[in-house]
Amino acid sequence: MRLLLVLRGCLLFLAGCSLVPGGRIPAVSGTDSPGSGNWQSGWLEIHHIDAGQATSTLIVGPTGRTMLVDAGEADWEADDGALIVGPYIKNVLGSSHLDYVLISHFHVDHTGYPGYGGLWHLVNLQGFTVGKLLRRDFSRYPGEGGGTLARWREYLAGDGQDLLHPEVATLGDGQIDLGPGVTVRLVAVDGNGLLTAGGPVDDPDPPSENDYSLAFVLRFGLLDYFSGGDLSGETLVSDFGYSYHDIEYAVAPLAGDIDVYRVNHHGSEYSSSPTFLAELQPRVNLIEVGNDNPDGHPHQAAIDRLASTGAIYLTERGDPDTNLRGARVVGHIVLRTTDGIDYWVADDHYVAADPPRVDADGDGYFQEADPDDSSPLVVPAPRGGCDPAYQVCR
Repeated sequence: MRLLLVLRGCLLFLAGCSLVPGGRIPAVSGTDSPGSGNWQSGWLEIHHIDAGQATSTLIVGPTGRTMLVDAGEADWEADDGALIVGPYIKNVLGSSHLDYVLISHFHVDHTGYPGYGGLWHLVNLQGFTVGKLLRRDFSRYPGEGGGTLARWREYLAGDGQDLLHPEVATLGDGQIDLGPGVTVRLVAVDGNGLLTAGGPVDDPDPPSENDYSLAFVLRFGLLDYFSGGDLSGETLVSDFGYSYHDIEYAVAPLAGDIDVYRVNHHGSEYSSSPTFLAELQPRVNLIEVGNDNPDGHPHQAAIDRLASTGAIYLTERGDPDTNLRGARVVGHIVLRTTDGIDYWVADDHYVAADPPRVDADGDGYFQEADPDDSSPLVVPAPRGGCDPAYQVCR
């Protein structure tokens, strides 16, 4: 059966195919290495681009429809990330058009700064065109975005309106179309009702911009892929003038069982909570992080939790003091599949599946994450408790 699947993948693009024992990825004619050359019709590809401390992910559907998730920079007045991301995208697509851009949240490592780098650089200096940009609702939920959010608000109300065609993201699968067979379902938008709108402007510890991250589940065949920006998985007050809130525990039942998890917040200690991972149970974990990460990412506690679920891949090494527990550092991390069943990550072969999961009380949480799966009234509590100043406490 596996041989037939590989042969079927070859026929899709009429190219040579290497039947290597162990399920190695079929060789694609005209590429330098699997996933790093021009996209071929029939393939779903998800490229986690190695841009150091910056974050950017390119998704190409089987019919060629595209979505760029974030386009960041390591610093405010930098364009290093854009100078990597732009040429990489052009090499994959052979064009400079993006059907969709999704900005998970407005921190500089995910957006860059208008006038310098990131998405602004791609559009204004590299000639990229964008069909539609999806963003969070920063008018109703100001959060803590600092100067980056303030500058993006100004830009999107001006020149960016015509260049990026911004639209406020909403929960569900009605805003993104990556072609037949692919669904993209938004499962986190502005804290999913857990965070109150507005808030006192003089609050010394407003919610972190991370809390408002957009998250989505992409499904193709049996393959489920989750990406959630820098979603928070613990409630606490930081030392930097903002607070985190556990949003992951409420997003978990909307996401459900996952094959591939693009790890929240670069492997932060305060994300990828035990409840979240118990619900998703990912078989593959992907971390976008730069060498010598100044924030200590990936954190040892997060790596330990992730290693108990499945394989781990990183774009770069991150914190040199973290024991990676056998994780692979591979640079650009590319996921590829033609049928949503057999898929490859960095040349390693995996098989997507919908394993049987039990939710006996129907509350949305599988028994692995549910403290009492016989009662719908008992669900996981937010890690670190609830912050009544901003969080809706149940």
